[in-house]
Amino acid sequence: MSSARRNRAIPVALALLLSGCGFHPLYGGAHEVQADAALAAIHVEPIADRIGQLVANELRDTFNPTGVTVEPRYNLRVRVNASHSDLAIRRDGTASRELYVASAGFQLVPVTAGAPSLSGSARSNSSYDIGENEYSVVVANDDAQTRAAQDIAQQITLQVGLFVHQQAAK
Repeated sequence: MSSARRNRAIPVALALLLSGCGFHPLYGGAHEVQADAALAAIHVEPIADRIGQLVANELRDTFNPTGVTVEPRYNLRVRVNASHSDLAIRRDGTASRELYVASAGFQLVPVTAGAPSLSGSARSNSSYDIGENEYSVVVANDDAQTRAAQDIAQQITLQVGLFVHQQAAK
């Protein structure tokens, strides 16, 4: 078999294997419209601190990208904790690299009931160089915070999206 033919056969073989094991894409098929509507009906409660605002904005944009007004079915409560620590030290005792760690715990609570339907967590680590220029350190710190917020929001979105998709399939 030629390499071009083999390269075309691999995706087909994978599709056949995955279809037999019960694999279903998160977004696709008959439940897509129900799952999208359920995601749009999630109200993201305000989250404290700057990284919390970044996470909340990412989640809102992902759950309801068109901004359509929908009656909330769930409230998403998220707590974000972040910390900095020195990762590498120069000979003079000053830090040359910093580690930014952010973690989040979340609960998806139906508007009509008090018990959480889903609880989970997410975590992100980012590191950056600490140079001589103070401005570059501020920019690097801000970038690490933004990347951590995007990473945490993506992890939460995946967990919530899977839950909503499973609910739509029932």
